[in-house]
Amino acid sequence: MMDYLMTCTAISISAWLTSIFLKNAPARISFYLLMFALVSWFIPWQLVPDTFTSKVQVDAWFDMTPVNLQSPVLTAQDQRGAQQLLVTQQPWYQQFTWGHLLMVVFVVGIALFLLRLQKYLATINMLNKNAIHSKNLTPAGRAYPVKVTQLNTPAIATGLFKPTIWIDANLLQRPELDSVLLHETTHIRQGDIIWLWLICLTESLFWWNPICRLLSAKARQVLELSCDESCFKQLQQKYQFDLASLLLKPLAGSSKQSLAGSPILNIVNSKDFNMQRVKMLNKEKVMKIKHLVILMAAVSVSAVAAVQFSDTKTADPVTQTAPSANKTNLSEAFNTQQTALLQAAAKAKSDDPADLKQVAANIHAWQNNRTELTLREEQTMKLQAFTLLAHVQHKLGQFQDVITTFEAWYPAGSDVPYFLRNFTAITYLKLNNPDLALKELAILQQAIGEDIRPGSLYMLALAYAEKADYTGALKTLSHPNVLDNQPTKMLKYYIYSQQNNVQQRDLVKATLPKDIASKPAIMPGVDLPGSPLLQLLSTT
Repeated sequence: MMDYLMTCTAISISAWLTSIFLKNAPARISFYLLMFALVSWFIPWQLVPDTFTSKVQVDAWFDMTPVNLQSPVLTAQDQRGAQQLLVTQQPWYQQFTWGHLLMVVFVVGIALFLLRLQKYLATINMLNKNAIHSKNLTPAGRAYPVKVTQLNTPAIATGLFKPTIWIDANLLQRPELDSVLLHETTHIRQGDIIWLWLICLTESLFWWNPICRLLSAKARQVLELSCDESCFKQLQQKYQFDLASLLLKPLAGSSKQSLAGSPILNIVNSKDFNMQRVKMLNKEKVMKIKHLVILMAAVSVSAVAAVQFSDTKTADPVTQTAPSANKTNLSEAFNTQQTALLQAAAKAKSDDPADLKQVAANIHAWQNNRTELTLREEQTMKLQAFTLLAHVQHKLGQFQDVITTFEAWYPAGSDVPYFLRNFTAITYLKLNNPDLALKELAILQQAIGEDIRPGSLYMLALAYAEKADYTGALKTLSHPNVLDNQPTKMLKYYIYSQQNNVQQRDLVKATLPKDIASKPAIMPGVDLPGSPLLQLLSTT
Protein backbone atom coordinates (compact mmCIF):
# COMPACT_ATOMS: atom_id res chain seq x y z
CA MET A 1 0.00 0.00 0.00
CA MET A 2 2.81 2.39 0.83
CA ASP A 3 4.41 1.60 -2.56
CA TYR A 4 1.15 2.63 -4.23
CA LEU A 5 0.87 5.93 -2.37
CA MET A 6 4.52 6.87 -2.84
CA THR A 7 4.53 5.97 -6.54
CA CYS A 8 1.35 7.90 -7.35
CA THR A 9 2.49 10.88 -5.30
CA ALA A 10 5.85 11.02 -7.08
CA ILE A 11 4.20 10.79 -10.52
CA SER A 12 1.61 13.44 -9.62
CA ILE A 13 4.11 15.94 -8.25
CA SER A 14 6.34 15.40 -11.28
CA ALA A 15 3.43 16.00 -13.67
CA TRP A 16 2.21 19.07 -11.78
CA LEU A 17 5.64 20.70 -11.71
CA THR A 18 6.20 19.88 -15.38
CA SER A 19 2.89 21.51 -16.33
CA ILE A 20 4.17 24.70 -14.70
CA PHE A 21 7.41 24.61 -16.69
CA LEU A 22 5.41 23.94 -19.87
CA LYS A 23 3.19 27.01 -19.51
CA ASN A 24 4.54 28.40 -22.80
CA ALA A 25 4.07 25.09 -24.63
CA PRO A 26 0.77 24.01 -26.22
CA ALA A 27 -1.70 23.52 -23.37
CA ARG A 28 -2.81 20.15 -24.69
CA ILE A 29 0.59 18.68 -23.79
CA SER A 30 0.23 19.73 -20.16
CA PHE A 31 -3.34 18.45 -20.12
CA TYR A 32 -2.36 14.96 -21.24
CA LEU A 33 0.45 14.94 -18.69
CA LEU A 34 -1.93 15.90 -15.88
CA MET A 35 -4.44 13.26 -16.98
CA PHE A 36 -1.68 10.66 -16.94
CA ALA A 37 -0.97 11.60 -13.34
CA LEU A 38 -4.66 11.32 -12.45
CA VAL A 39 -5.05 7.95 -14.16
CA SER A 40 -1.95 6.67 -12.34
CA TRP A 41 -4.02 6.62 -9.15
CA PHE A 42 -6.11 3.85 -10.68
CA ILE A 43 -3.04 1.62 -11.19
CA PRO A 44 -2.30 -0.84 -8.32
CA TRP A 45 1.45 -0.18 -8.24
CA GLN A 46 1.86 -2.39 -5.16
CA LEU A 47 1.08 -5.40 -7.38
CA VAL A 48 3.69 -4.53 -10.01
CA PRO A 49 6.55 -6.35 -8.19
CA ASP A 50 4.55 -9.58 -8.18
CA THR A 51 4.30 -9.35 -11.96
CA PHE A 52 7.73 -8.12 -12.97
CA THR A 53 9.99 -9.37 -10.17
CA SER A 54 8.88 -12.97 -9.92
CA LYS A 55 12.50 -14.12 -9.98
CA VAL A 56 13.60 -11.96 -7.07
CA GLN A 57 14.91 -14.03 -4.19
CA VAL A 58 12.46 -14.17 -1.32
CA ASP A 59 14.95 -13.24 1.38
CA ALA A 60 15.86 -10.05 -0.46
CA TRP A 61 12.63 -8.62 0.90
CA PHE A 62 11.78 -11.14 3.60
CA ASP A 63 12.17 -8.74 6.50
CA MET A 64 10.29 -5.89 4.87
CA THR A 65 6.84 -5.06 6.26
CA PRO A 66 4.78 -3.39 3.54
CA VAL A 67 1.14 -2.60 4.24
CA ASN A 68 -1.09 -5.47 3.17
CA LEU A 69 -4.79 -5.00 2.48
CA GLN A 70 -5.56 -7.94 4.78
CA SER A 71 -3.50 -6.56 7.66
CA PRO A 72 -5.29 -4.90 10.57
CA VAL A 73 -5.49 -1.13 10.63
CA LEU A 74 -5.09 -1.24 14.42
CA THR A 75 -3.07 -4.01 16.12
CA ALA A 76 -2.48 -4.82 19.73
CA GLN A 77 1.02 -3.85 20.83
CA ASP A 78 1.53 -6.85 23.09
CA GLN A 79 0.63 -9.62 20.64
CA ARG A 80 3.40 -12.17 20.50
CA GLY A 81 4.19 -15.29 18.53
CA ALA A 82 1.79 -18.15 18.84
CA GLN A 83 -0.61 -16.18 21.02
CA GLN A 84 -1.39 -14.01 18.05
CA LEU A 85 -1.93 -17.00 15.77
CA LEU A 86 -4.15 -18.87 18.21
CA VAL A 87 -6.48 -15.98 19.04
CA THR A 88 -9.94 -16.82 17.75
CA GLN A 89 -11.90 -13.83 18.98
CA GLN A 90 -10.59 -10.34 18.40
CA PRO A 91 -12.12 -6.93 19.03
CA TRP A 92 -13.83 -5.49 15.98
CA TYR A 93 -11.24 -2.74 15.59
CA GLN A 94 -8.48 -5.36 15.27
CA GLN A 95 -10.48 -7.15 12.57
CA PHE A 96 -10.91 -3.90 10.59
CA THR A 97 -8.30 -4.27 7.85
CA TRP A 98 -6.90 -1.91 5.25
CA GLY A 99 -9.05 -3.77 2.75
CA HIS A 100 -12.16 -2.83 4.71
CA LEU A 101 -11.03 0.79 4.87
CA LEU A 102 -10.40 0.82 1.13
CA MET A 103 -13.88 -0.57 0.52
CA VAL A 104 -15.48 2.14 2.68
CA VAL A 105 -13.55 4.86 0.86
CA PHE A 106 -14.53 3.37 -2.50
CA VAL A 107 -18.22 3.17 -1.60
CA VAL A 108 -18.19 6.80 -0.43
CA GLY A 109 -16.54 7.79 -3.73
CA ILE A 110 -19.15 5.94 -5.79
CA ALA A 111 -21.92 7.56 -3.77
CA LEU A 112 -20.40 11.00 -4.33
CA PHE A 113 -20.15 10.39 -8.08
CA LEU A 114 -23.76 9.21 -8.24
CA LEU A 115 -24.83 12.29 -6.31
CA ARG A 116 -23.03 14.54 -8.78
CA LEU A 117 -24.56 12.60 -11.65
CA GLN A 118 -28.02 13.04 -10.17
CA LYS A 119 -27.49 16.79 -9.80
CA TYR A 120 -26.17 16.97 -13.35
CA LEU A 121 -29.23 15.21 -14.76
CA ALA A 122 -31.50 17.42 -12.69
CA THR A 123 -29.74 20.49 -14.08
CA ILE A 124 -30.16 19.29 -17.67
CA ASN A 125 -33.86 18.60 -17.08
CA MET A 126 -34.29 22.05 -15.56
CA LEU A 127 -32.58 23.69 -18.54
CA ASN A 128 -34.70 21.70 -20.98
CA LYS A 129 -37.94 22.98 -19.49
CA ASN A 130 -37.30 26.56 -20.57
CA ALA A 131 -34.97 25.90 -23.50
CA ILE A 132 -35.67 26.98 -27.05
CA HIS A 133 -34.09 24.98 -29.87
CA SER A 134 -32.39 27.37 -32.31
CA LYS A 135 -31.62 25.84 -35.68
CA ASN A 136 -30.27 29.13 -36.98
CA LEU A 137 -27.38 29.02 -34.51
CA THR A 138 -26.11 25.57 -35.47
CA PRO A 139 -22.31 25.99 -35.77
CA ALA A 140 -20.88 25.75 -39.22
CA GLY A 141 -19.04 22.58 -40.10
CA ARG A 142 -20.88 20.27 -37.72
CA ALA A 143 -24.53 19.99 -36.78
CA TYR A 144 -24.56 20.21 -33.00
CA PRO A 145 -27.96 21.27 -31.67
CA VAL A 146 -28.01 24.66 -29.95
CA LYS A 147 -30.51 25.45 -27.21
CA VAL A 148 -31.19 28.88 -25.74
CA THR A 149 -32.01 29.10 -22.03
CA GLN A 150 -31.13 30.97 -18.85
CA LEU A 151 -27.59 30.19 -17.66
CA ASN A 152 -25.14 31.66 -15.20
CA THR A 153 -22.46 31.55 -17.89
CA PRO A 154 -22.37 32.44 -21.61
CA ALA A 155 -22.54 28.82 -22.78
CA ILE A 156 -21.91 25.17 -21.91
CA ALA A 157 -21.60 21.91 -23.86
CA THR A 158 -23.12 18.67 -22.58
CA GLY A 159 -23.83 15.12 -23.72
CA LEU A 160 -21.55 12.12 -24.17
CA PHE A 161 -23.50 10.54 -27.03
CA LYS A 162 -25.64 13.46 -28.27
CA PRO A 163 -23.63 16.63 -27.67
CA THR A 164 -25.65 19.77 -27.15
CA ILE A 165 -24.62 23.41 -26.86
CA TRP A 166 -26.51 25.57 -24.40
CA ILE A 167 -26.24 29.37 -24.60
CA ASP A 168 -27.59 32.10 -22.39
CA ALA A 169 -30.48 34.08 -23.87
CA ASN A 170 -28.67 37.35 -23.18
CA LEU A 171 -25.86 36.24 -25.48
CA LEU A 172 -28.08 36.43 -28.57
CA GLN A 173 -27.70 40.21 -28.66
CA ARG A 174 -23.95 40.20 -28.09
CA PRO A 175 -21.25 40.37 -30.80
CA GLU A 176 -19.27 37.62 -29.02
CA LEU A 177 -21.83 34.96 -30.00
CA ASP A 178 -19.77 33.43 -32.83
CA SER A 179 -16.69 33.10 -30.64
CA VAL A 180 -18.68 31.46 -27.85
CA LEU A 181 -20.27 28.96 -30.24
CA LEU A 182 -16.87 28.14 -31.72
CA HIS A 183 -15.48 27.64 -28.22
CA GLU A 184 -18.16 25.12 -27.24
CA THR A 185 -17.95 23.38 -30.60
CA THR A 186 -14.21 22.99 -30.12
CA HIS A 187 -14.77 21.42 -26.71
CA ILE A 188 -17.01 18.81 -28.32
CA ARG A 189 -14.68 18.11 -31.25
CA GLN A 190 -11.67 17.66 -28.94
CA GLY A 191 -13.57 15.17 -26.80
CA ASP A 192 -13.34 17.43 -23.77
CA ILE A 193 -16.73 16.31 -22.48
CA ILE A 194 -15.40 12.76 -22.11
CA TRP A 195 -12.31 14.04 -20.34
CA LEU A 196 -14.49 16.03 -17.94
CA TRP A 197 -16.46 12.93 -16.99
CA LEU A 198 -13.20 11.10 -16.28
CA ILE A 199 -11.95 14.00 -14.16
CA CYS A 200 -15.22 14.06 -12.23
CA LEU A 201 -15.04 10.30 -11.64
CA THR A 202 -11.47 10.59 -10.38
CA GLU A 203 -12.38 13.49 -8.10
CA SER A 204 -15.24 11.47 -6.67
CA LEU A 205 -13.41 8.19 -6.08
CA PHE A 206 -10.39 9.97 -4.62
CA TRP A 207 -12.36 12.53 -2.63
CA TRP A 208 -9.95 11.99 0.28
CA ASN A 209 -6.91 12.82 -1.83
CA PRO A 210 -5.81 16.49 -1.94
CA ILE A 211 -3.31 15.71 -4.70
CA CYS A 212 -6.08 14.46 -6.98
CA ARG A 213 -8.14 17.58 -6.26
CA LEU A 214 -5.16 19.75 -7.14
CA LEU A 215 -4.51 17.86 -10.38
CA SER A 216 -8.19 17.92 -11.32
CA ALA A 217 -8.47 21.67 -10.83
CA LYS A 218 -5.31 22.21 -12.86
CA ALA A 219 -6.52 19.87 -15.62
CA ARG A 220 -9.84 21.72 -15.89
CA GLN A 221 -8.04 25.03 -16.33
CA VAL A 222 -5.58 23.65 -18.88
CA LEU A 223 -8.52 22.16 -20.78
CA GLU A 224 -9.96 25.66 -21.18
CA LEU A 225 -6.60 27.06 -22.25
CA SER A 226 -6.27 24.33 -24.85
CA CYS A 227 -9.68 25.17 -26.26
CA ASP A 228 -8.79 28.88 -26.34
CA GLU A 229 -5.63 28.15 -28.31
CA SER A 230 -7.56 26.17 -30.90
CA CYS A 231 -10.18 28.91 -31.27
CA PHE A 232 -7.52 31.61 -31.50
CA LYS A 233 -5.94 29.82 -34.45
CA GLN A 234 -9.22 30.21 -36.35
CA LEU A 235 -10.45 33.67 -35.32
CA GLN A 236 -7.12 35.25 -34.38
CA GLN A 237 -7.46 38.57 -32.51
CA LYS A 238 -11.26 38.59 -32.74
CA TYR A 239 -11.46 35.65 -30.36
CA GLN A 240 -9.20 37.36 -27.85
CA PHE A 241 -11.20 40.58 -28.05
CA ASP A 242 -14.47 38.71 -27.58
CA LEU A 243 -13.09 36.83 -24.59
CA ALA A 244 -11.92 40.08 -23.01
CA SER A 245 -15.27 41.72 -23.79
CA LEU A 246 -17.19 39.01 -21.96
CA LEU A 247 -14.89 39.49 -19.01
CA LEU A 248 -15.28 43.27 -18.92
CA LYS A 249 -19.01 43.26 -19.71
CA PRO A 250 -20.61 40.15 -18.18
CA LEU A 251 -24.00 39.04 -19.39
CA ALA A 252 -26.79 40.98 -17.74
CA GLY A 253 -28.67 39.02 -15.09
CA SER A 254 -26.08 36.25 -14.84
CA SER A 255 -26.12 34.47 -11.51
CA LYS A 256 -22.99 34.35 -9.40
CA GLN A 257 -23.91 30.87 -8.19
CA SER A 258 -22.68 27.78 -9.98
CA LEU A 259 -25.04 25.29 -11.51
CA ALA A 260 -25.56 22.09 -9.54
CA GLY A 261 -23.78 20.04 -12.18
CA SER A 262 -20.69 22.24 -12.41
CA PRO A 263 -18.20 19.44 -11.46
CA ILE A 264 -19.18 17.77 -14.73
CA LEU A 265 -19.99 20.92 -16.73
CA ASN A 266 -16.60 22.52 -15.98
CA ILE A 267 -18.00 26.02 -15.46
CA VAL A 268 -15.16 28.38 -14.53
CA ASN A 269 -16.29 31.56 -12.79
CA SER A 270 -12.90 32.67 -11.53
CA LYS A 271 -12.19 36.22 -12.67
CA ASP A 272 -8.45 35.76 -12.16
CA PHE A 273 -8.38 32.67 -14.35
CA ASN A 274 -10.43 34.36 -17.07
CA MET A 275 -7.90 37.20 -17.06
CA GLN A 276 -5.16 34.62 -17.40
CA ARG A 277 -6.94 33.11 -20.41
CA VAL A 278 -6.90 36.47 -22.19
CA LYS A 279 -3.24 37.11 -21.39
CA MET A 280 -2.13 33.64 -22.46
CA LEU A 281 -3.42 34.28 -25.96
CA ASN A 282 -0.73 36.95 -26.35
CA LYS A 283 1.95 34.26 -26.22
CA GLU A 284 2.84 32.04 -29.12
CA LYS A 285 2.39 28.41 -28.12
CA VAL A 286 4.89 26.36 -30.12
CA MET A 287 6.45 23.07 -29.08
CA LYS A 288 10.17 23.72 -28.73
CA ILE A 289 13.13 21.47 -28.02
CA LYS A 290 13.32 22.65 -24.42
CA HIS A 291 9.69 21.65 -23.96
CA LEU A 292 10.47 18.18 -25.29
CA VAL A 293 13.41 17.90 -22.89
CA ILE A 294 11.21 18.89 -19.95
CA LEU A 295 8.52 16.45 -21.03
CA MET A 296 11.01 13.60 -21.42
CA ALA A 297 12.44 14.41 -18.00
CA ALA A 298 8.97 14.23 -16.45
CA VAL A 299 8.24 10.89 -18.09
CA SER A 300 11.63 9.59 -16.94
CA VAL A 301 11.00 10.70 -13.37
CA SER A 302 7.60 9.01 -13.42
CA ALA A 303 9.08 5.79 -14.79
CA VAL A 304 11.87 5.81 -12.21
CA ALA A 305 9.34 6.45 -9.44
CA ALA A 306 7.19 3.54 -10.56
CA VAL A 307 10.15 1.16 -10.71
CA GLN A 308 11.95 2.45 -7.62
CA PHE A 309 9.03 2.34 -5.20
CA SER A 310 7.85 -0.96 -6.63
CA ASP A 311 11.29 -2.43 -6.04
CA THR A 312 11.77 -1.17 -2.48
CA LYS A 313 11.09 -4.64 -1.22
CA THR A 314 13.93 -5.98 -3.32
CA ALA A 315 16.44 -3.19 -2.88
CA ASP A 316 17.76 -3.98 0.59
CA PRO A 317 20.83 -6.14 1.10
CA VAL A 318 20.20 -9.85 1.28
CA THR A 319 19.74 -11.25 4.75
CA GLN A 320 21.12 -14.66 5.61
CA THR A 321 19.88 -14.95 9.14
CA ALA A 322 16.64 -16.70 9.93
CA PRO A 323 13.80 -14.30 9.17
CA SER A 324 11.20 -13.43 11.73
CA ALA A 325 7.94 -15.31 11.61
CA ASN A 326 5.93 -12.70 13.50
CA LYS A 327 4.25 -10.90 10.59
CA THR A 328 1.06 -9.04 11.39
CA ASN A 329 0.51 -7.75 7.87
CA LEU A 330 -0.04 -11.01 6.01
CA SER A 331 -3.29 -12.27 4.54
CA GLU A 332 -5.84 -14.34 6.39
CA ALA A 333 -5.06 -17.31 4.12
CA PHE A 334 -1.37 -17.07 5.04
CA ASN A 335 -2.09 -16.93 8.77
CA THR A 336 -4.50 -19.87 8.48
CA GLN A 337 -1.89 -22.01 6.73
CA GLN A 338 0.80 -20.99 9.20
CA THR A 339 -1.45 -21.93 12.11
CA ALA A 340 -2.08 -25.34 10.51
CA LEU A 341 1.67 -25.79 9.99
CA LEU A 342 2.38 -24.99 13.63
CA GLN A 343 -0.25 -27.49 14.72
CA ALA A 344 1.26 -30.15 12.46
CA ALA A 345 4.74 -29.45 13.88
CA ALA A 346 3.67 -29.05 17.51
CA LYS A 347 6.24 -31.62 18.70
CA ALA A 348 9.16 -30.40 16.59
CA LYS A 349 11.14 -29.57 19.75
CA SER A 350 10.76 -33.11 21.10
CA ASP A 351 13.75 -35.46 21.31
CA ASP A 352 11.59 -38.55 20.80
CA PRO A 353 12.32 -40.02 17.33
CA ALA A 354 8.73 -41.23 17.02
CA ASP A 355 7.39 -37.73 17.61
CA LEU A 356 9.87 -36.23 15.17
CA LYS A 357 9.00 -38.74 12.45
CA GLN A 358 5.33 -37.92 12.91
CA VAL A 359 6.10 -34.21 12.64
CA ALA A 360 7.99 -34.76 9.38
CA ALA A 361 5.07 -36.76 7.99
CA ASN A 362 2.62 -34.08 9.12
CA ILE A 363 4.57 -31.32 7.38
CA HIS A 364 4.73 -33.31 4.14
CA ALA A 365 0.97 -33.91 4.32
CA TRP A 366 0.36 -30.23 5.06
CA GLN A 367 2.45 -29.20 2.04
CA ASN A 368 0.64 -31.61 -0.29
CA ASN A 369 -2.85 -30.54 0.77
CA ARG A 370 -2.60 -26.75 1.08
CA THR A 371 -3.61 -24.26 -1.59
CA GLU A 372 -1.08 -21.98 -3.24
CA LEU A 373 -0.83 -18.42 -1.94
CA THR A 374 0.12 -15.22 -3.73
CA LEU A 375 3.69 -15.11 -5.03
CA ARG A 376 5.46 -13.54 -2.07
CA GLU A 377 3.37 -15.19 0.61
CA GLU A 378 3.85 -18.54 -1.13
CA GLN A 379 7.62 -18.17 -1.12
CA THR A 380 7.59 -17.03 2.49
CA MET A 381 5.39 -19.92 3.60
CA LYS A 382 7.46 -22.48 1.72
CA LEU A 383 10.66 -21.09 3.22
CA GLN A 384 9.30 -21.30 6.75
CA ALA A 385 7.98 -24.81 6.23
CA PHE A 386 11.18 -26.10 4.67
CA THR A 387 13.41 -24.73 7.43
CA LEU A 388 11.17 -26.32 10.06
CA LEU A 389 11.14 -29.66 8.24
CA ALA A 390 14.92 -29.56 7.71
CA HIS A 391 15.41 -28.91 11.43
CA VAL A 392 13.36 -31.99 12.29
CA GLN A 393 15.10 -34.17 9.68
CA HIS A 394 18.52 -33.09 10.97
CA LYS A 395 17.51 -34.11 14.48
CA LEU A 396 16.56 -37.51 13.06
CA GLY A 397 19.79 -37.78 11.07
CA GLN A 398 17.79 -37.95 7.83
CA PHE A 399 20.22 -35.76 5.93
CA GLN A 400 19.54 -37.23 2.50
CA ASP A 401 15.82 -36.60 3.04
CA VAL A 402 16.62 -32.90 3.49
CA ILE A 403 18.24 -32.80 0.06
CA THR A 404 15.40 -34.81 -1.47
CA THR A 405 12.82 -32.43 -0.03
CA PHE A 406 14.81 -29.42 -1.19
CA GLU A 407 14.98 -30.72 -4.76
CA ALA A 408 11.25 -31.51 -4.73
CA TRP A 409 10.16 -28.14 -3.32
CA TYR A 410 12.70 -26.14 -5.31
CA PRO A 411 13.19 -27.93 -8.65
CA ALA A 412 15.87 -26.85 -11.10
CA GLY A 413 15.16 -23.43 -12.53
CA SER A 414 13.02 -22.22 -9.64
CA ASP A 415 13.86 -19.28 -7.40
CA VAL A 416 15.76 -20.50 -4.35
CA PRO A 417 16.05 -18.09 -1.40
CA TYR A 418 19.69 -17.35 -0.65
CA PHE A 419 19.11 -18.26 2.97
CA LEU A 420 18.47 -21.91 2.08
CA ARG A 421 21.95 -22.36 0.61
CA ASN A 422 23.15 -22.40 4.21
CA PHE A 423 20.80 -25.30 4.95
CA THR A 424 21.89 -27.35 1.97
CA ALA A 425 25.57 -26.66 2.71
CA ILE A 426 25.17 -27.83 6.32
CA THR A 427 23.37 -30.93 5.10
CA TYR A 428 26.10 -31.80 2.59
CA LEU A 429 28.70 -31.41 5.32
CA LYS A 430 26.70 -33.86 7.42
CA LEU A 431 26.71 -36.21 4.43
CA ASN A 432 30.52 -35.90 4.27
CA ASN A 433 30.30 -34.27 0.86
CA PRO A 434 32.28 -31.02 1.20
CA ASP A 435 32.46 -30.56 -2.59
CA LEU A 436 28.70 -30.09 -2.87
CA ALA A 437 28.72 -27.94 0.26
CA LEU A 438 31.29 -25.67 -1.39
CA LYS A 439 29.14 -25.54 -4.52
CA GLU A 440 26.12 -24.37 -2.53
CA LEU A 441 28.11 -21.74 -0.69
CA ALA A 442 29.71 -20.58 -3.94
CA ILE A 443 26.23 -19.91 -5.33
CA LEU A 444 25.46 -17.93 -2.20
CA GLN A 445 28.69 -15.93 -2.33
CA GLN A 446 28.33 -15.21 -6.04
CA ALA A 447 24.88 -13.78 -5.44
CA ILE A 448 25.71 -11.49 -2.52
CA GLY A 449 29.41 -10.79 -2.94
CA GLU A 450 31.33 -9.46 0.04
CA ASP A 451 28.19 -9.16 2.14
CA ILE A 452 28.39 -12.83 3.09
CA ARG A 453 27.57 -13.44 6.75
CA PRO A 454 29.83 -14.93 9.47
CA GLY A 455 27.86 -18.19 9.66
CA SER A 456 28.25 -18.83 5.95
CA LEU A 457 31.97 -17.99 6.11
CA TYR A 458 32.43 -20.43 8.96
CA MET A 459 30.75 -23.21 6.96
CA LEU A 460 32.83 -22.32 3.92
CA ALA A 461 36.03 -22.64 5.94
CA LEU A 462 34.75 -25.88 7.45
CA ALA A 463 34.09 -27.31 3.99
CA TYR A 464 37.64 -26.43 2.90
CA ALA A 465 38.98 -28.08 6.03
CA GLU A 466 36.93 -31.21 5.33
CA LYS A 467 38.69 -31.39 1.95
CA ALA A 468 42.04 -30.84 3.67
CA ASP A 469 42.36 -27.56 1.78
CA TYR A 470 43.74 -25.75 4.79
CA THR A 471 45.06 -22.83 2.76
CA GLY A 472 41.57 -22.12 1.44
CA ALA A 473 40.13 -22.50 4.92
CA LEU A 474 42.56 -20.01 6.47
CA LYS A 475 42.00 -17.57 3.63
CA THR A 476 38.27 -17.74 4.28
CA LEU A 477 38.79 -17.22 8.01
CA SER A 478 40.75 -14.06 7.24
CA HIS A 479 37.63 -12.41 5.83
CA PRO A 480 36.71 -9.27 7.81
CA ASN A 481 33.19 -10.59 8.44
CA VAL A 482 34.43 -13.67 10.31
CA LEU A 483 33.67 -13.58 14.03
CA ASP A 484 36.50 -14.17 16.47
CA ASN A 485 34.47 -16.61 18.58
CA GLN A 486 35.12 -20.03 20.03
CA PRO A 487 34.02 -22.11 16.99
CA THR A 488 36.36 -20.07 14.77
CA LYS A 489 39.24 -20.54 17.21
CA MET A 490 38.57 -24.28 17.44
CA LEU A 491 38.65 -24.55 13.65
CA LYS A 492 41.94 -22.64 13.48
CA TYR A 493 43.30 -24.85 16.28
CA TYR A 494 42.44 -27.92 14.19
CA ILE A 495 43.85 -26.48 10.94
CA TYR A 496 47.17 -25.42 12.47
CA SER A 497 47.45 -28.83 14.14
CA GLN A 498 46.97 -30.54 10.78
CA GLN A 499 49.59 -28.25 9.24
CA ASN A 500 52.00 -28.87 12.13
CA ASN A 501 52.21 -25.10 12.55
CA VAL A 502 53.13 -25.30 16.21
CA GLN A 503 53.63 -21.57 16.70
CA GLN A 504 50.21 -20.53 15.39
CA ARG A 505 48.56 -23.56 17.00
CA ASP A 506 49.87 -22.62 20.43
CA LEU A 507 48.79 -19.00 19.99
CA VAL A 508 45.24 -20.10 19.27
CA LYS A 509 45.36 -22.81 21.92
CA ALA A 510 46.16 -20.22 24.58
CA THR A 511 42.84 -18.48 23.88
CA LEU A 512 40.72 -21.63 24.25
CA PRO A 513 39.13 -22.92 27.47
CA LYS A 514 41.25 -25.44 29.34
CA ASP A 515 38.85 -28.33 28.78
CA ILE A 516 39.31 -27.88 25.01
CA ALA A 517 42.98 -26.86 24.93
CA SER A 518 43.94 -29.88 27.04
CA LYS A 519 42.69 -32.28 24.37
CA PRO A 520 43.94 -33.00 20.85
CA ALA A 521 42.44 -30.75 18.19
CA ILE A 522 39.39 -32.17 16.45
CA MET A 523 37.30 -30.96 13.55
CA PRO A 524 34.49 -28.81 15.02
CA GLY A 525 30.99 -29.49 13.86
CA VAL A 526 28.10 -27.28 12.77
CA ASP A 527 25.07 -26.35 14.77
CA LEU A 528 21.64 -27.78 14.15
CA PRO A 529 19.88 -25.62 11.52
CA GLY A 530 17.04 -23.62 12.97
CA SER A 531 13.74 -22.21 11.80
CA PRO A 532 11.92 -18.94 12.53
CA LEU A 533 8.84 -20.97 13.48
CA LEU A 534 10.58 -22.70 16.38
CA GLN A 535 10.04 -19.67 18.58
CA LEU A 536 6.29 -20.13 18.14
CA LEU A 537 6.35 -23.71 19.39
CA SER A 538 6.27 -24.77 23.01
CA THR A 539 8.78 -27.23 24.43
CA THR A 540 7.31 -30.69 24.76
